[in-house]
Amino acid sequence: MIFRIVEEATGRIVMSVDCDQDTARLYLKPGQVLMTGASALMIDETKIEVVDGVTTRKPGVNDERTIAGEGEILTRVELA
Repeated sequence: MIFRIVEEATGRIVMSVDCDQDTARLYLKPGQVLMTGASALMIDETKIEVVDGVTTRKPGVNDERTIAGEGEILTRVELA
């Protein structure tokens, strides 16, 4: 399963990992959340961010092509 590790305050995608949930949790640092629902592992984190649970093109990105990972609906993984 593909997970995105996201800075909670900014929506910046820190890392994408393809592993089980327990392993993905090991990568989390304070202030980060784990999100699932991604379909593409390889994305350009410099061009997209997470806004209200959706991967969205960052302001100022003028690439006319569809960016890998853009438009994904992500769900926050609640950690026990």
